[in-house]
Amino acid sequence: MEKTLLIIKPDAVCENNTADILGIVTKEGFRIRAIKMTRFSSSQASRFYAEHKGKPFYAPLIKFMTSNPVIAVVIERKNAVKKLREVVGKTNPAEAAIGTIRKKYARDGRHNAVHASDSLSSAKREIPFFFKTSEIKDWKYKDYPVIK
Repeated sequence: MEKTLLIIKPDAVCENNTADILGIVTKEGFRIRAIKMTRFSSSQASRFYAEHKGKPFYAPLIKFMTSNPVIAVVIERKNAVKKLREVVGKTNPAEAAIGTIRKKYARDGRHNAVHASDSLSSAKREIPFFFKTSEIKDWKYKDYPVIK
């Protein structure tokens, strides 16, 4: 099983798309291992997106990501990184496949609803940015009785 990071961005949080996005992800077989709402400071956003420093979209990205809360989620499944990238769709919603999260909920390449780790090494670097090891919970499926 692989773990990866999903961030529901400020636009999707503010437009009340969080539950729908989490529903799509869990229906694709992902298990939520950790979840929290937080708000990036400028310093945190600058560190998280440091690889993009110097690019024309960097400053507007930092401004956007600090504008409102985000929801960070550690999810798990077999081939998690690759599968989540498929479910999320291309960065530009105009190029994203029908049925993907970005096709459904994104407005443009910046206001594109979610961030998904682009590789296993990125996931391993990004997850600890938001979560301590003790906050990532392991759980197993169980047969729970139906309460009537």
